[in-house]
Amino acid sequence: MNPVTLLYFGDLMAQLLIGRETLRLPLSVKDVAGLMKLLAMRGGDWQKAFGAPRASLRVTINKKDADFAAPIQGGDEIAFIESVSL
Repeated sequence: MNPVTLLYFGDLMAQLLIGRETLRLPLSVKDVAGLMKLLAMRGGDWQKAFGAPRASLRVTINKKDADFAAPIQGGDEIAFIESVSL
């Protein structure tokens, strides 16, 4: 699969200390939920950020709102947006 571009915004970017990365996905990752599971396997703050879907976490695919069941494919730009601090 072609790589995807991942973007992290808001409190999520501060927690993970990363704003952008390019990732080549295994063929088994077909949707946002599978991507989140893959990211959570990094452990630590990644597990906290992606271990379970929650209402405060928004996702976009190619700048369009998406849900955790949305399919992904190589070349997609996937953004995770979370802002919970005041």
